[in-house]
Amino acid sequence: MNRIEKSIIASFSSVKEQSFSQIVGHTNIPKGTVKKYLVILLKKEMIEAIGEGRGRYYKQINNAEVNQVLVFKSATLIGFLEYEVGRYIFEYDKGFKGKKLDGLLEDSIASSATLFPIFENLIPESDRRNSYLEDGKNLVEILLELNNTHGDFDFVSTDKLYAYKVDYTQRKNWLLVKKKILGMQEFVNILGFTIDIEKEILEEKGKHSSLSGYQNKIDVNIDFEKEVISQSNNALYLLKPYNIESAIYNFKDKNQVHLPYMGLNEHLFMSFAKNAYGFDVPWSGIIVGEKDFHYVVKRYDRYDGYKYEQRDFAQIMNIKSDQKYFTTSEKLFDTIAEVVKSKEERIRFLEFYFFSFIIEHADLHVKNISILNIGRDKQKLSPLYDLISNGVYRGDSDELGLPLSGKKINLSLDDFYHLSSRIAISKLQTTKIAKKMIEVFIKEFPRYIEISMNIQEFENLKVQKKRYSFGQFGEDLQKFYDRRIIQLRQRGFYDTLGITIES
Repeated sequence: MNRIEKSIIASFSSVKEQSFSQIVGHTNIPKGTVKKYLVILLKKEMIEAIGEGRGRYYKQINNAEVNQVLVFKSATLIGFLEYEVGRYIFEYDKGFKGKKLDGLLEDSIASSATLFPIFENLIPESDRRNSYLEDGKNLVEILLELNNTHGDFDFVSTDKLYAYKVDYTQRKNWLLVKKKILGMQEFVNILGFTIDIEKEILEEKGKHSSLSGYQNKIDVNIDFEKEVISQSNNALYLLKPYNIESAIYNFKDKNQVHLPYMGLNEHLFMSFAKNAYGFDVPWSGIIVGEKDFHYVVKRYDRYDGYKYEQRDFAQIMNIKSDQKYFTTSEKLFDTIAEVVKSKEERIRFLEFYFFSFIIEHADLHVKNISILNIGRDKQKLSPLYDLISNGVYRGDSDELGLPLSGKKINLSLDDFYHLSSRIAISKLQTTKIAKKMIEVFIKEFPRYIEISMNIQEFENLKVQKKRYSFGQFGEDLQKFYDRRIIQLRQRGFYDTLGITIES
């Protein structure tokens, strides 16, 4: 179908039976054009005509297959997305005059054998995506099933358009409600809450969350009075259950990667970033499960029933989700320079990147860093999410997820000078940032180690080191901290930045 046919068919979503004049009024298409395309749609048997003369009216044939989705952004109709004969097609609505979508900058109809990254990156990955695909649906049909994707997109089928009534005129500026959205918590925030979710759902990577990513996620809400966590289609929180396959070490499986306490790991470093460095980080906590901790975190792109525009850099850079590691830190920062105009915010990106390097956040790829639109197309670093230190488990961990100066390990201060120049941050400013970030790590992280050593669940948080040999999570944190202190000193950070450690 072309755009005019789509518009006529879409008009039947709100009014099931229409006269000729009603169709003209609803579509704002010239009478002669409507008359021409009504004949075409009648021949295609997508509509039927009842009556004659002035009493004639039209109705959509119920069994007509209209494989089309209307794309809304903050409740504004952007365009039409569909899947036809093995290709994905997107066309902007004729009345849309706003900013074009990433990767879809032309007014002409876009066609691709794969779904456009701006939309594809909204869909869950790996096993979670397969749980949708096994039903034989294409990715456009899957988008219709996702109630809680990140950002402010809504996908509405033409037959459901009549029920889509969303008004964003009263949405508050994100900065005005920032404190309410993010909330506050200290480490460690162990919640004695009941998880009212079946065990099979906690262990299955299935259709339990619309949010993208590989890890199992469940959309939930929390009743703080009753202290109950339950599934929800309009979730303000995200639950990450522990992975039983990595939480419990199986001595018979020599290839198993033992990564227990991932929820505790994420909660720790999210809290550290929030309270020690002052990054925007949403409220989080952990819940004691049978064998490990579950992790729960608040959404930051939802408030009072409204959605806020958030785009990850895979979307912005037009990179598919399965290629999220296939770029460089330099290309990422070149893109940051293009889309983030505020120098203060570009500095915040550099601080986050340096923080990620310090804690060996090896999972930092282009989907794990994003921007939030705070109004009038002003972009800021989104609150931090998916923040985990791989270095706690591995002494040979990568220091970043994306290569910098062609490498992911043994990074130096010169590498960060090289990176900061791409976002117009001076060498002097970069030096000050690096000094501050390292000094906070030196001073503040030992408190998080001490707290972790005092957590008593799960046999003092034992972590498998060698076959039949276990250490403790708190001890591993201490070893990680000591190793990073030595590595930073050996690479000249201390001498160059004038850092001293009190004995």
